[in-house]
Amino acid sequence: MEVTNHARQMLVQWCMSAQHFKETELQAAIQRIYGESAPPLQDTVDALNSRLTRYALEMRSSMSQTDGDRVWALTNTKADAIATGATPYSPTMLAVLKHLIELVFTDSQGNFAIDLHTAVREATSKGSTNFTRRDAQEAIEVFCKDGWLQNENGWVVLGQRACIELQAYLKDGFSEYIRTCALCKEMATCGVMCGCKVFLHPYCADRLREMSKAGLLACPECRQPINSPDAFGPGKPGIPH
Repeated sequence: MEVTNHARQMLVQWCMSAQHFKETELQAAIQRIYGESAPPLQDTVDALNSRLTRYALEMRSSMSQTDGDRVWALTNTKADAIATGATPYSPTMLAVLKHLIELVFTDSQGNFAIDLHTAVREATSKGSTNFTRRDAQEAIEVFCKDGWLQNENGWVVLGQRACIELQAYLKDGFSEYIRTCALCKEMATCGVMCGCKVFLHPYCADRLREMSKAGLLACPECRQPINSPDAFGPGKPGIPH
């Protein structure tokens, strides 16, 4: 029991240090810390969460919408998710990050993306009096490095860390903008839409094509072929909210 508790403590410390990490990295950490007695990944996560709940902490994950890789993070379940997760940031940086996340998520074109030029301009205007354009550019680079945002060919979108840690924040404050993939049931900020208003991640759409004998994409709800789906995401035509 003492060895197991020590291993759990070490794993929590590793998670806090790593901030957000791929499932393969988490599996490697479990193997390294627990050694030959390493339990299955999900059993380890369940055991951790049962003990972390008293501290308002929880291990959560989100699937990459484009390649299916699962990413994990140790998240705070009660306090302001942005302020708690981004504690190293100054008040100005926190205000800028929150502003950019809201702009991305409420993009009127329904692409959950804003161009980099707009992001820099908005960040500059949201900063303090002496917050320069250069400061805004550097702030966005830091947010991308830390996983809150991501720069996809000049488009600023939500990073994987934001998709994990801000689920409750986004659902509570922006429920009318939430889209859910019909296949994996996770939040969708890019993908395709069937005429019956069903959304699919790019990765999940590819999985459905692969499962089809004819290699065609069919809607998992209405079962009709999706020949020319409406697409949303950075650089896509968009599906306005």
